[in-house]
Amino acid sequence: MNRLIWIASRWMKQLGLPGIAGIALVTFSLAGYGSIIFVEHSRLEQLTRDLAAARLDSARQNPEQEPDSSATQLQTFYAFFPIRQQAPKVFSAIYSAAHDESVNLSQGEYKYSLGKSGRVGIYQINLPVKGSYVQIRKFIVKVLNTVPSAALEEVSFRREIIGRGDLEAKIRFSIYLSIT
Repeated sequence: MNRLIWIASRWMKQLGLPGIAGIALVTFSLAGYGSIIFVEHSRLEQLTRDLAAARLDSARQNPEQEPDSSATQLQTFYAFFPIRQQAPKVFSAIYSAAHDESVNLSQGEYKYSLGKSGRVGIYQINLPVKGSYVQIRKFIVKVLNTVPSAALEEVSFRREIIGRGDLEAKIRFSIYLSIT
């Protein structure tokens, strides 16, 4: 016993007050972390049991309702996309977003291709744009909010003169449209 006390006092002398405080903080931190993890793990298990019970009750109350099959889920997915005949409406939404944000659109390039699945068509739209950074950013956000099937593929900025506020940007959107 005396040997353990001697070893502990020697370690305390070598570590000093900062070392002892550091060891105490690490010990308390590990104990606190362990107790939090234990409490949250037991809470997670309880929530999992509650969810399973709620699903079982729901299945008992609605026995005729079957979970969506993968075919139904796939149809729901394809129904999200606008049909190809609605492309002019989609393009007008893009142009009205540019007008609302006072962004100058030059002549764009449009390329249509069929997706790998054969059920979705893709319009690749390259738009050269001029305006301030804020205007261009708001334009992009407005297009993505008003056309949910749009994806921003690429943006590149260019400024001729450093002091000018106007930028030239090249923006590429992909618009996904349903074939059926």
